Amino acid sequence: MRRSLRTIWVVARREMTTRARSKAFRVSSVVMFVSLILGIVVPAVALGGSDHYEVAVVAGADDLSTAVTEQAAVAGLTVDVRPAADRAAATALVRAGTVDAAVSGLDEVIWNDGEDGRLAPVLNTAIAQTAVVRRAAAAGMDPAALAALLAPATPTLVVLDPRPDRTPRMLIALIGMILLFVALNFYGSFVLTGVVEEKSSRIVEVLLARVPASHLLAGKVTGIGLLGIGQFVSLGVVAAVTLQIVRPPELPPTTLPMISGIVMWFVLGYAFYSLLYGALGALASRVEDAQTAVAPLTAFLLLGYFGAFSILGNPDGWWVTVGSLFPPTAPMFMPLRAALTTVPAWQVALAVLLMLAAILLLVRVGGRLYRGAVLHTAGRLKIRQAWAGATG
Repeated sequence: MRRSLRTIWVVARREMTTRARSKAFRVSSVVMFVSLILGIVVPAVALGGSDHYEVAVVAGADDLSTAVTEQAAVAGLTVDVRPAADRAAATALVRAGTVDAAVSGLDEVIWNDGEDGRLAPVLNTAIAQTAVVRRAAAAGMDPAALAALLAPATPTLVVLDPRPDRTPRMLIALIGMILLFVALNFYGSFVLTGVVEEKSSRIVEVLLARVPASHLLAGKVTGIGLLGIGQFVSLGVVAAVTLQIVRPPELPPTTLPMISGIVMWFVLGYAFYSLLYGALGALASRVEDAQTAVAPLTAFLLLGYFGAFSILGNPDGWWVTVGSLFPPTAPMFMPLRAALTTVPAWQVALAVLLMLAAILLLVRVGGRLYRGAVLHTAGRLKIRQAWAGATG
């Protein structure tokens, strides 16, 4: 047993070092990391906006300046008020970009290229409040009576059928599912091309003189898998750190557990599909025939990927439940389904157990197909021929 594990590890280490040095791996790593960071930062900046503003107020309106500051605090914004000598000076500050907006009296707000969606309500409310206070003072109303009159009502919020906003969770799960699909294809293709290249160059004949076929397949899948898991875990860490730094609005508290779950499903999904890629890739004798050999598998993976998008419209459908438990589609269905609805813990556990059982089955079936086809170099084999060849 120890010798077998040592042999598998030697093959795995060879695969890791070979693939890690390849140009395709390095370029894909840079593209994925940059895309992930931009995918988090750009929407957060575009939707979140700034919390700090500068506003110019024409001199002589101290009550208006105070009202702007108070309303900004209520809205959770920080607004620095700068006095301007007159309207022309305030306009010049806005045009130069020194301030975000200017208030000229109670009848004019000056913007440069359009009002800001977060600052405009603050300024409008401050102007309205100041106008009411000035009119009340002109009418001789007592300040205490005015404060009581303007005191806001605080109704009790009653929700008969509460439904939490799962949009942020859905976006995180959707991005994770897309990355997972790309990673499964990417690393599955590594396994596929590695098997076919070794067959076409006859390297596999040298390797099989010292290494059993089952150990060779296990080492290849393990090595590329560890490389992929390392890259995917790194993506998860970068995503978690970026989210903590950027802190987009309404970031759900379950973000980190969701990222951990997506990484877990990548590990299970990779083990499942890489075994299939390796076994079916052994049926081809040339790189040109490899894609044809795995075409049914690629089609099924695409079907599961696009089928997962339909979860958005009906996350509680019976077919969604089946898809999240069925091993080939569970890695893409379950994370997105869990983000949109409440999934019973026993179903998550059952999906993981079914996935592990399917992986163990593929270790036996895929290993037999690989053993029966890997030495065949005269054209493409059928699955039945590879199965019979393993027996022979």
